[in-house]
Amino acid sequence: MDSNFLNSFSLEDIPDQFHSDLDQKPFCDCTFCGQDLLTAEVNYMIEKSIKVNANNNQKHTVFEYAICMDCNKQKMEAMSVESVKNIQQYMETNFVIEEWEEHTESNKDPFSKCLVTGVPVEELEEYNIIGQFIGDKMIGGQFPILISPSIGEEIQELLSQETKDEFDDFMDTITNVPPELKALFKTNRPVFV
Repeated sequence: MDSNFLNSFSLEDIPDQFHSDLDQKPFCDCTFCGQDLLTAEVNYMIEKSIKVNANNNQKHTVFEYAICMDCNKQKMEAMSVESVKNIQQYMETNFVIEEWEEHTESNKDPFSKCLVTGVPVEELEEYNIIGQFIGDKMIGGQFPILISPSIGEEIQELLSQETKDEFDDFMDTITNVPPELKALFKTNRPVFV
């Protein structure tokens, strides 16, 4: 990774919210290919889907995974032209650039509200958090973000059947993903990664 790129962002310790629920430690390996993530030059993303129990406000992870940029690139290259165009149009229409700039430039809690809808996290029954990392550090700046599930559902609707089939094929070729996560991804695909 280009060190000049990293100079424009802050490197921070990985927050507990992005630790694996299995062992309460940072993810060590790409969920998809098994690549060691904690070596200094490996760039990767983590997505976690969180559900809040309405009775006691306890948070439970629905799914979590870490994906190295090589696997992410492979997944993105599988997207059809139609899907890419649809998602670009969605982003241009729904992502308010001023909100994103405020998010990246402020010291506010990035998990206080949905970046797109502005709905406070306390009002969400479910949400996704997404972060970008290199080695044992989180890359601050554009990430981390919190988004409500309605955004993920809307983006899923924009995917062509060709892209959905490609994503399913991609999941079928990956050997290190637990079967329950593979099954979940076929019905509730990850949002950004």
